[in-house]
Amino acid sequence: MNWTQFLLGLSALYLVYYFFNILFDLFKPKPGQSTGPGAEEITFYEENLPETVYAEENGKEEIAQTIPVERQAISSGVLQATGGINLKQLFSLAQSDLIEYTKAIPY
Repeated sequence: MNWTQFLLGLSALYLVYYFFNILFDLFKPKPGQSTGPGAEEITFYEENLPETVYAEENGKEEIAQTIPVERQAISSGVLQATGGINLKQLFSLAQSDLIEYTKAIPY
């Protein structure tokens, strides 16, 4: 038996397997399948109805509103930067060991 015969036999086995698998799926009864009118329609019933929530404040009922509270961010101080550099300058800095890099850069 050579490779061609082996691959052809294996392909034939897969085709027969998938053919019977598809036939089995086609003839298997589907659970919950209805054929009456409206069979394509799905209806959801909501059990809980929405309610309006009121907040009591000083004996009066008012509709609760969320008021966003302003937050103050912690400042890290003034940022100092020397500006950007181009790729050629980056390689020259890496070659002269003026910057720290973790992987080797092929020049």
